[in-house]
Amino acid sequence: MTTEPVALRSHQLQKLNIYRKRMAMSGAIGPGIVLVVLFLIYVGVQPSVLSLLQFNNVANEAAAVAIAAAGETLIVLVGGFDLSVGAVLSLINVLLATKIGTSIASQLLMVPIALGVGAGIGGVNGLLVNYLRIPSIVATLAMSFFWSGVALLILAQPGGAVPIEFVNWFTGNTGNAVPTAIIVLLVVTTLWLVFKRTPLGRAIYAVGGSAGAAEANGIRVRRTSMLAYTCGGLLYGLAGVLLTAQSASGDPNVGTPLLLSVFAAVVIGGTVFGGGRGDVVGSLIGAYILYLIADVLFAIGVSSFYTNILNGAVLLLAVLAGSLTGAKEWLLATIRQSPRESEEDLGRTGMRI
Repeated sequence: MTTEPVALRSHQLQKLNIYRKRMAMSGAIGPGIVLVVLFLIYVGVQPSVLSLLQFNNVANEAAAVAIAAAGETLIVLVGGFDLSVGAVLSLINVLLATKIGTSIASQLLMVPIALGVGAGIGGVNGLLVNYLRIPSIVATLAMSFFWSGVALLILAQPGGAVPIEFVNWFTGNTGNAVPTAIIVLLVVTTLWLVFKRTPLGRAIYAVGGSAGAAEANGIRVRRTSMLAYTCGGLLYGLAGVLLTAQSASGDPNVGTPLLLSVFAAVVIGGTVFGGGRGDVVGSLIGAYILYLIADVLFAIGVSSFYTNILNGAVLLLAVLAGSLTGAKEWLLATIRQSPRESEEDLGRTGMRI
């Protein structure tokens, strides 16, 4: 009678330990703790942030960068680097601001169009990198100039109009209780947690860890990498929708200043450049860390000039933490491997004797 509860408790502890290890491997635990601490500090200096209106503003301000950083993370995980994210956000923004109609049908139609345009651009980037063998930095930088030019052709200067209904869908509150931006982030998080356990999700990590080893194990490296670029572009499209709803207008340069914020969110979220290690959830958290730092500084009366300085310091600390973690893993692996090598050497020596 007593053995069943004990066995059940042991099984639950094992599952909890597995989840803990997975979270540790993703690198999202540290950024998550930092985010919670920052939010508590923000609440301490400005309690009004707990009101629905203020909390909605906090949720909305980093949502577009967070989703764009999630897309960038997929590309970094396969060992790539995408500099076109800012231009893609600008292009999606001007497309929506100039082509969207006042009817509900038109507004609903523009969302999948934006997602399709983002995915298509990601696919083009993946094609250039994986099949034409152009280095990712060069290919995506060229595409950044190209799509920036297309955005300027569509809308030469800030303008356009976005219907208020469209704005309210993505910046308001669902059921007058939960910010829509939070729901979007939860949906993306849930889809990612499912996706990373699919064959494609595991292949993305394998390709980023070692393309040669992945190919030797039957993984189609170029196909996997191209799909990662395409999925990343799809998330850029969603980020462009959120950005357009927040700005309620079009601007051919709106995405340009967000490029560095996207990369900073990826790094702060624990994703390591070079591929194979990181997590979309960490990047979502990293984006909110960046914006909460600015909010806390503003709330305590610190000049906005110090925001970039502190963001730079946080970014350096995140990179340093990633480097130390990598060095620690290498050292532990070396220590574990050394006794085995010693036993093998001893065995060979004994055989010779």
